[in-house]
Amino acid sequence: MQLSDLERKTKIILKKKLKIEEFKEISKKLRFFLTKDETLGDYSTNLLFLLEKINPQLKEPLLEEIKIKFDKDFEKIEVKDGYLNFYLSNFALFKDLRNLIKKREKIFFVKTKKQKVILDYISANPTGPLHIGNIRSAVLGDLLANFMKLLGFRVTKEYYVNDRGNQIETLAKSAKAFCGLISFEENFYKGDYLEKIASEYEKKIKKEEDLEKLGKFLGDIILERIIKKSLKNLGTFFDNFFFETDLYKDDKFVQKIIKAYEKRDLLEKRNGALILSLSKLGEIKDEYLIRDNGKPTYFFSDILYHAHKFFIRKYLLIIDIFGADHQDHVRRLKKALEILGIKEKNLKFLVYQHVLLKKEEELVKMSKRKGTYITIDNLLSIVPRDIVRFMFSGITPEVVLGFDLELALKKTLENPYWYVEYAYARMNSILEKLKEINYQININIDPQKAAEHLIKNEEIKSLMKSIHKFNDLKQIIVREFKPNLFYDFLLSFSKKIHHFYENKKIIKEEIDRREVVFVKVILDTLGFWLKLMNIEPMKKI
Repeated sequence: MQLSDLERKTKIILKKKLKIEEFKEISKKLRFFLTKDETLGDYSTNLLFLLEKINPQLKEPLLEEIKIKFDKDFEKIEVKDGYLNFYLSNFALFKDLRNLIKKREKIFFVKTKKQKVILDYISANPTGPLHIGNIRSAVLGDLLANFMKLLGFRVTKEYYVNDRGNQIETLAKSAKAFCGLISFEENFYKGDYLEKIASEYEKKIKKEEDLEKLGKFLGDIILERIIKKSLKNLGTFFDNFFFETDLYKDDKFVQKIIKAYEKRDLLEKRNGALILSLSKLGEIKDEYLIRDNGKPTYFFSDILYHAHKFFIRKYLLIIDIFGADHQDHVRRLKKALEILGIKEKNLKFLVYQHVLLKKEEELVKMSKRKGTYITIDNLLSIVPRDIVRFMFSGITPEVVLGFDLELALKKTLENPYWYVEYAYARMNSILEKLKEINYQININIDPQKAAEHLIKNEEIKSLMKSIHKFNDLKQIIVREFKPNLFYDFLLSFSKKIHHFYENKKIIKEEIDRREVVFVKVILDTLGFWLKLMNIEPMKKI
C-alpha cells in the first residue's frame, strides 16, 4: 500500500463514521506524510490530533478499525506523541522486492496516460551567455519533467525565446556601440562575446537601421552558438524552441485575445497606448499591452504565449519556472489569463530564488549587461557537470542557493555527490570481484522464492523500504512541485547502501545467487535514479 492509498482508504472510513460537516473540517487539515525517522514508522498522520478536537470519542474505535483494515500492509500501527504511525509489513516489502527482481525499473513507471503538459524553463533572453542562475532553472525543470514522465504525463520541454522587444533593441544598440557607431550607454551589453560577434558582422551591423531586425539577427546567433552549446554542456535538452515573434504572425489570434478583454470592458486607450485595466480586478496598477509607438509589450507577449499553449496547442497543464524577479509578474499574469478562461488548475508557476557563488569566502555578484558574471561554461570548466547538477538540486526553490565551490571540488565523501556515486561504485565492485573469480552472474531467478528469502535480512528490508517509498516520493514531488526532495532521498538511500556493503558479506565460500541478484537490482535502481537527475553513474572511483 502506498501513502496515497492509505490516505484515500482512511478517508473512506472517516466519511462513514463522521457527520458531513465534521468530515469536511477534518479533510481540510488532514495530512499523511513520509516519516524521516524509520524508528517512528514509514508513514504518519495527524488524524488523531484532529479527532481530539472534533470528535474525541471516535478515536479509539477508529484506531481499532484502521488496525484491522490495514493489517496485511503494515507490521505495526501505533500512536507516538499524538501521531498515528504505520510500519510497512514484510509482506508489503516482499511484494515490492518480487516485482523489482522481475520487472526492474519498470516498476517505477505509471502506465496510465495522463494529460499533456508543457514545461517552460530557463528561457533566458538571447542577449548573452547563460549564467549560473540559469543552472537552477535547468536542474529543477529537468527533474520535474522526468518525474512527471514517470507518472505518465506527456511532457513537452520548451524554451521560450524573447526575440523582440526592448532587450533585443538594446542588443542591437550595444553591437553598434562596439562598432563605434554610437556611444556606450549604462544599460548596454558589454561582454566579450558580443564584441567578437560585432567584429564578425560589422558590415551588417553598420548597414542595418532597423534595431529590432538587427537585434533578432544577433539574438539568433547568440542562441545557436552560445546558449544551445551551454545547454548541451550542462546536459539539458529541449523538445522545442518557441519564438516570441511567431506569436504575431497570426494576427487573427492576436485580435481574438484583444477582443476577449474588450468584452469584459477591461481595455482602455491612453495617449495612443492600449492598456489592460487590471486595477478594476483589484490589482495595484494597470498593464500596457500596446505602447504608444504601436509595439506590443513583454506582458502582452506573455499573455499571448500562454493563451497559445492553452487554446491553440491544447495543453491542459502549463508549467513555468521563473526566477525570483518575476514574482510580481506571475501574480498579474495569472489574473490576466484568468479573464481569458485559463483557470488556476491549468497553470503552475514555480518561482526560485537566485544563486550565489561562494568563492574563497566571498560571494560573487553578477550583471549580464556589465559582463561581470559567471557563465555556465565558466563553472563547468572548473567543476564537472554531474557534480554541478547534483549540488544544484538539493535546495528548495524558495531559498537562495549558495554554491560552495570549495566543497564541489572536494573528491571526498564530504561532497554529497561523491557520497552517492561511491555507493554505486561499491555495489558495482561486488559484481566486478565476482567476475574476477569467474562467478557467472545469472539474473534469471525465481522472483517469488528469492524475495521470500531476502526479505528476512534487516539491511535488505531497510533498502526495500526506501524503494517502496520512492513511489510515494514521486507523487509528492509532482503534486507539490518540489523536485529538490529527491536529493535528500538519494543521500538517505546511499547511506543504507554503505551500511549494507559494510555489514553484509556477499562474496564468501558459498555464494548465495539470490543475494547477488539483489546487489544487481540495487545497482540498477540507483543507476536509474541517478539518470533521473541526468547524472551518469560511476562504476569505479
